[in-house]
Amino acid sequence: MNKCPNCSGTLESIGGGRYRCIYCFSEYSESDFVKPASYTTNRASEGVDVFEKNKNGVLEIFCRFAGGGAAGSGLLITQSGYAITNAHVVTDNGKVSSEIVVNIAGERVKATVVALGDDRGGSGRGVDLALLKLSAVPYKANVITLGDFSKVRIGEQVFVVGNSLGDGTCITSGIVSDKSRQVGGKTLMMTDCAINGGNSGGPIFNAQGIAIGVIVSSRIHADGSATEGMNYAIPANIVKDFLAKAGVRV
Repeated sequence: MNKCPNCSGTLESIGGGRYRCIYCFSEYSESDFVKPASYTTNRASEGVDVFEKNKNGVLEIFCRFAGGGAAGSGLLITQSGYAITNAHVVTDNGKVSSEIVVNIAGERVKATVVALGDDRGGSGRGVDLALLKLSAVPYKANVITLGDFSKVRIGEQVFVVGNSLGDGTCITSGIVSDKSRQVGGKTLMMTDCAINGGNSGGPIFNAQGIAIGVIVSSRIHADGSATEGMNYAIPANIVKDFLAKAGVRV
């Protein structure tokens, strides 16, 4: 039974959908005790919706290099098979992977690099993005929409979906910590979403399931450890500029 909001006393029904506190005699109606959905419930529901809406547009990327392999994430941006990831996912010391395999929408396809924003794998002065072309687009695959970054608000809820640690697609959540953090001479969005190796190149979504950026890195200490809660994404407007220069319209 609900308690009296005034003194936490016990309420008794007095009929007609009204209640009276037996201690302070304050009266209430049933509508006074209708609670909105909790913050946690809302965010959980949003996470479910974001994942279901976009899971078949997220790429699990596996690359082969002379010295071994690497994993990353990406996002399908056109129905014809163009996709985005990080340059550092598909290159090693400036050399493009000899074989790129992508899992998307439950199928496995090959991919080729069409354009690089940074031919030194993210370590140069350009933008750490790569444009891929899939050899085929699975029937169930869906295109991920890039949003208007100018509308992003610091503190808003966001979700990261990607191939974390190369173990498969999963979702993590957090907030936008900063919209324009300067990192290594580049302007990036900061988030406290959990991000690990394998998330690079994948999308970060707002609560409506619209991609507002592409995950690129976390803050790394000199000893190689990552700073907790400080992870970064390339803003969607920069991604759109890169695509426009590559001749791809979204």
